[in-house]
Order: sequence, then structure tokens, then C-alpha cells
Amino acid sequence: MKTIIISVLIGLALSSCTPEDQCGTVTGWGSDRYGNYTIDIDGTTHDVDAYTWLKLEIGDVACIEY
Repeated sequence: MKTIIISVLIGLALSSCTPEDQCGTVTGWGSDRYGNYTIDIDGTTHDVDAYTWLKLEIGDVACIEY
């Protein structure tokens, strides 16, 4: 029974991130003159909404879903 539970948990962990998701550490953030908010995850810039931009800080681990 214990191995079944562990197998299910591992399966859920592996299936939680799709190829379209970008997961990693927030390495920077900013905004432009048009009011677009951006965060950098492992050096890759992504546009985000204001709520996401306000709650993440540099060094946080985040996943951006597309």
C-alpha cells in the first residue's frame, strides 16, 4: 500500500508541469512605459498581470502557465 501511495505522488509531481509552463527562480522584474509587467524566470522574460508581478519577489520559485 505504501508503494502505491508513493507511486501516485510521484506521478502527480511529474505531471504537474506541462511543456508550455516555465518554472524556475525569479531573477528580475520590471515594467515598461506601456504599463506591461514582466518577470524574468531564469533569465527569460515573461509578461504577467499586475497581481502576479506584485506577489513575486526576486529569488522566489515560480511557474508561469500558458
